[in-house]
Amino acid sequence: MTVEGKAFHRSAWALACVLAFACDDGAGPPAGNPGGATSLLVAPATVWLTPGAATTLIAEVRDSAGRAVTGTSVSWSSLAPATASVSSAGAVQAVANGNTRIIAALGTLRDTVEVTVQAAARAASFAAERQGVTDVSLLGVWADATTPTAFAVGQLGTILASTPTGWRVTTLGTAETFVGVWGSAANDVWAVGTGGVLAHWDGATWQLVDSPTGETLLDVFGLSRTEVWAVGVRGTILRYDGTAWRVMTTGQAWELWGIWGSSPNNLFAVGQNGVVVRYTGTTWQPMLTPAETPLFAVWGSGPADVWAVGINGATWRFDGTRWAALPPTTSRNLFAIWGRSATDVYAAGNTGGVVHYNGVAWRELPNTATGQNLRGIWGDHQGGVVGAGWDGTVVRGSTAPAAWVTEISSPTLVTVWGPGDGTVWAAGGGGALYRRTTGSGWTQFPLPPSQTLYGLHGSGASNVVAVGDTGTIWRYNGADWRRESAGTQALLRSVWLGSATGGLIVGERGTILEYRNGAWAPMTSGTQAFLRHVWGTGPTNVYAVGDSGLVLRYDGSAWRPMSTPTRELLRGIWGSGPSDLFAVGEKGTILRYDGRQWRAMASGTTLAIRGVWGSSPVDVYAVGEEGLVLRFDGAGWRRLPFTGTPLLIQAWGEPGQGRVYAVGTVTTILRGDRQ
Repeated sequence: MTVEGKAFHRSAWALACVLAFACDDGAGPPAGNPGGATSLLVAPATVWLTPGAATTLIAEVRDSAGRAVTGTSVSWSSLAPATASVSSAGAVQAVANGNTRIIAALGTLRDTVEVTVQAAARAASFAAERQGVTDVSLLGVWADATTPTAFAVGQLGTILASTPTGWRVTTLGTAETFVGVWGSAANDVWAVGTGGVLAHWDGATWQLVDSPTGETLLDVFGLSRTEVWAVGVRGTILRYDGTAWRVMTTGQAWELWGIWGSSPNNLFAVGQNGVVVRYTGTTWQPMLTPAETPLFAVWGSGPADVWAVGINGATWRFDGTRWAALPPTTSRNLFAIWGRSATDVYAAGNTGGVVHYNGVAWRELPNTATGQNLRGIWGDHQGGVVGAGWDGTVVRGSTAPAAWVTEISSPTLVTVWGPGDGTVWAAGGGGALYRRTTGSGWTQFPLPPSQTLYGLHGSGASNVVAVGDTGTIWRYNGADWRRESAGTQALLRSVWLGSATGGLIVGERGTILEYRNGAWAPMTSGTQAFLRHVWGTGPTNVYAVGDSGLVLRYDGSAWRPMSTPTRELLRGIWGSGPSDLFAVGEKGTILRYDGRQWRAMASGTTLAIRGVWGSSPVDVYAVGEEGLVLRFDGAGWRRLPFTGTPLLIQAWGEPGQGRVYAVGTVTTILRGDRQ
């Protein structure tokens, strides 16, 4: 470099110091900053904008006691106005791609803001790629023995009817919940439920029928078109004689969940506290039972072969003389029982559990069709059974291996992730697991009955982990999913894998698990709060968010809380880097971390925000209630149009593909494509 060049370089450096940094000449700061100010802090400390976009910086001036100083004038300057300029009020205007610093000055006080201007990303336009039919809980099912006719009933007056092309949803204009259903034939079917609701199918239409009670009815059973009974709470028992429903007086407060009989003079009803009552033609009388176990269903092949099932797999049998409790085949609650004969009996319950009795012993069937709680089961016209349960689920199967299939189900999807090779995974209610592959679209992936899955993440296509309720952990190795031990029964809400050999899981009661040496082990979190989501930029920079505005940071050695400006529940976190993080939560809460502190952002909504993800600092998406999809472009958040109001729970974008996915209730999967 020439002497002139060196002189120019020194002069330029000196000028920059004078204008920007007020370089220290060793004389010490002059006394008496305006207003007695001793500190100047500008927020945010980092800014990303696209050319033409603008944002306003906020300068906080305080005195030695930490009090805000007002009435002072902060001066602003940019080291590269051709990249981003700044006004006297701190308004930053992005001009062209590049990097610069904005300098704030007040007396001897200085603070700097790092500004990056980068090309705008095309916003994603969202549409539903997959959506279910209904997510109501189905609480009863009945199928005709000679035709394909079948009905499943449930919440909000919902009735599903089988058709040659699938299940069709019907609603009867009532907010009551149907709990039980039974028919004598394909053109004579009754449904009963809350508020004493009664509905009848005549082969063409469903009609609501006048009811003699306002009490909740929990089951219905009959022997013919003119011999039908319904039972419910407060000792309610109704009888239908082919003309009208009438109340049978019991004078008792029994809560009766199930009814079955072999003749009009031999009926059994079961319910809470191990109650079994019997009708022999004149009155209903309680029977001696072996325990006070809640019973939910009853069925028999004859007067001397009657079964009742209930909580924790309770299985009782009446031999014509007395009731006896058998050793449970499963620990799941059993809500329904039905049989074709004394040697072909099915019972169904929680997490897709189905057990079968062959006349000698009960055994659990390998149902891989669903992990949803099943509340009803009945024999179909093909020699198998049809079951119904939560999230609008209907399954069909038999005792044959691999016979179970899901015919309809609309579970809530809670989490979505993929390795970037065109494969995308989504999981949620009842252990439902879906996979999208290039050219094949979304299909349900077989998984043994599982608890609800809340979190998915991986380090690659052959290392994906799913976590869920009661300590559930599954790992995908590229070929199949296998269980792993959590060492806890806690609800596990989120997982993040920073490498093929490491990972972190968070959940309720401050639970944090770390994967090390081939196993999951507990970590000290320092909190009992519910941790809702975990995400990191690397193994030594990981964040977890949760209740009451809690943000924890892991630096590779310990978890420590960070100060945040909110007490709202936080549900999701994502960032483009250590100095650009976003956390979202209830009541439209969005926080941003700029490398120095968390600050609240204006979201423009009071709806709950459930998830956040971005491809860059100027292309960030947040999703939530009522079909909410927000996008941040570096300058501000705005709502994107979407037709529909599902609760959206998590968002994620496919690396290198530009596609953005969001999942939520009623098996909603949105796909955002760049326009």
